[in-house]
Amino acid sequence: MSGLDREIHVYRLNVAHFLYDYSRCFWSLLADDERERASRIKHQETQQCFVLVRSCLRSLLGHYLCCDARSIRFALGEKGKPRLAGLEPDRGLVFNVSHTGNCGLIAFASDTALGVDVERRRAMTDMEGIAERCFSAGELAHWRALPPDRCLQAFFDYWCFKEAFVKATGQGITLGLESCVVDLSRQPRMDLIPDSYGNPDEWQVVEIDAFADHSAGICYRGAERKLRHFDEEVLVNMLFTDVTHRRPE
Repeated sequence: MSGLDREIHVYRLNVAHFLYDYSRCFWSLLADDERERASRIKHQETQQCFVLVRSCLRSLLGHYLCCDARSIRFALGEKGKPRLAGLEPDRGLVFNVSHTGNCGLIAFASDTALGVDVERRRAMTDMEGIAERCFSAGELAHWRALPPDRCLQAFFDYWCFKEAFVKATGQGITLGLESCVVDLSRQPRMDLIPDSYGNPDEWQVVEIDAFADHSAGICYRGAERKLRHFDEEVLVNMLFTDVTHRRPE
């Protein structure tokens, strides 16, 4: 886990860069329950994304832990957030994953609460109603005052930062996006959070340069850390090595 005490590592993945036929090989990295879950996904693109992102997660964890990717075991928090089995929440090597369509993000850190989210910007018929339910009065006023050509991006920026925070807490969407307030007037930051999660200043919110026409962000607790973005080529080489050089069980 070299460097992860001072850094956050972010891997970006475009599923469209992989041939579907070859991606079937990535199933060999998955556990039985993951294969079962994938087999229930009927939409081909969605299934492919799940298999590839989960395989990449395993491959990367194996790299950080210097072990066989197939030997990785997960435990679930109360609200379903995965962590490495045998570790306490937010301790040791921590990770979080988000994907939408062909775009995936995987983030790693050590000893901190961590959440990441990516959202494809698209027109929504009930965007105003969603904003009224999920945005605070201040967020809503700021969003409504923006020029029309900035409203779509700002909506999804708010959404992904809020989503990253609730994922970092381990509560996920059950915490409610309305429970936290993000300030986008300058550099993104948490402005208000539930009392049980401390002071907003304890949390860092950072925009991720992910994919065209997408909003992406990461949220973590503690002092500011350096974000390191890794090229897809690094991840692809690691993944294909794990798939083609299978180690003994």
